[in-house]
Amino acid sequence: MNKSIGGLIILVLSMAVSVSPQQSHVADQPAQSDVVPLKAFARDQRFETVSGDPTKPGAIYVIRIHSEAGFITMPHTHPEDEHIVVVKGTWSLGMGDRFSRDGLQTMELGSYGLVPKKMTHFGQAKTDNVIHVYGIGPFTTHWVIPMYELTGKGVLYETSGNQPGVPTSINPPDCFRLKLGAHVRGSYGDGIVIGAQCTPGELTQYRIEKADGERFWAQGEELKIL
Repeated sequence: MNKSIGGLIILVLSMAVSVSPQQSHVADQPAQSDVVPLKAFARDQRFETVSGDPTKPGAIYVIRIHSEAGFITMPHTHPEDEHIVVVKGTWSLGMGDRFSRDGLQTMELGSYGLVPKKMTHFGQAKTDNVIHVYGIGPFTTHWVIPMYELTGKGVLYETSGNQPGVPTSINPPDCFRLKLGAHVRGSYGDGIVIGAQCTPGELTQYRIEKADGERFWAQGEELKIL
């Protein structure tokens, strides 16, 4: 294990965890009772506020974040400590200014991870998954390198995970080799490209929808055009 990562991430595997059955922004959905069951996320929903207000400085908050299989969260920072518990599927966490698969440490169901405030980190969903995040607000996400997002309405430019991307006429030449609607095959199956994210100089990942409606993400070099 990489010592620098091992010193920052504490993994606590629960002996028994029971659960029931993606770049967006923290939804204000406060809990209505003391018990908030884990339920299926609505299509295209990525965030759920379980308790508190993640936007309020000094306030305790609890949120859940859903990621589709293969999705990479690029290097970013938060102003306060981030506490992570995996409540569905498998997540991986790494530290550093550049995304590296070798730097990822797997977090299975029930694992706990601690990311100190202002520490640059990244992650990847190994499967369709949900992580439970808690801490002291504000929960804001600042990308180390701003990213471009390919959507049905054009290309958006994004510097923060908490604010919507803004339309831009800039389309970095090395970003979007595949176009929306391309039929491709990846490790999770065959499907159609319905979106993409590009961090210039780093990587481009594509969002794929399969015939059955299931969605996953893959880097361009992992996909074969059909």
